[in-house]
Amino acid sequence: MDVSTIIVLLLAILIFVIALLYSTVGHAGASGYIAAMALFGMAPLVMKPTALTLNIIVAASIAQVSSRGAHFGRSR
Repeated sequence: MDVSTIIVLLLAILIFVIALLYSTVGHAGASGYIAAMALFGMAPLVMKPTALTLNIIVAASIAQVSSRGAHFGRSR
């Protein structure tokens, strides 16, 4: 395994952990994704759409899980 592959794997693991932690409190985590990508030296032109995409995915999953738990106005 070369160094670039290891860096990509570490970044992926870090982003997964950030998504998990942020989603437990109902947030999508864009600021965490941007910070992680900045630590790994990604270009801002890549960071912005990547963070937005990850934010949309996590927010959609939070909304889906919350809708099952009657957090969107369904009666229990």
